[in-house]
Amino acid sequence: METTGSVPEKVAWVLVRDGRVLVTRDEDRDLFYVPGGMREPGESDSETLVREIEEELQAVIVAGTLVHFGTFETRSDHGGRSSSG
Repeated sequence: METTGSVPEKVAWVLVRDGRVLVTRDEDRDLFYVPGGMREPGESDSETLVREIEEELQAVIVAGTLVHFGTFETRSDHGGRSSSG
């Protein structure tokens, strides 16, 4: 798990179309989330997103089309879902 100090870093894909934001959830959970995940060693933000989106959504995104949307911090206690999934 990559961290800055004690804060885990995750990269998320925020897709907005027609005023709506793409979210997903696991079959066995009620919690919706923005797709993305943790960087693997040596990965850039865009490499992380391409890999995570393919793993989570079985979709392909083009790294060159990604635009940095923002950097955010949140609490670590988000409904019992751990950083590792």
